[in-house]
Amino acid sequence: MKPKPRILVVDDDKLITRTLADIFDVKGFSVEAANSGREALEIIKRSKVEIMLSDIRMPEMNGVELFRAARSIRKKLAVILMTAYATDQLVQEGLKEGALIVLGKPLDIDNLLLHITDFLKN
Repeated sequence: MKPKPRILVVDDDKLITRTLADIFDVKGFSVEAANSGREALEIIKRSKVEIMLSDIRMPEMNGVELFRAARSIRKKLAVILMTAYATDQLVQEGLKEGALIVLGKPLDIDNLLLHITDFLKN
């Protein structure tokens, strides 16, 4: 039996984090959740996360800074960023750094799952 794909959901909004974690759990993923960049990095250090879905705008450490730090720990970590600010400079930075995609909030869950499924096929 193939192991469940491991995904990390990061958002400073606990309701969003919990909702997304519940959706991924129902869809058959092994889910970790964090409400800060620091918490996310601790999870990445101890867990074999394959995909990280992170908000861009968070206090203390934004999603792009988290992306850079996470990639220094796990080189092949796939990162999907999400934001309510489509024209934000951080969106461009995230894409330049190698994020798979930047999705707008509110999230289109079907579109998100499609991107994750496509990544996992490769």
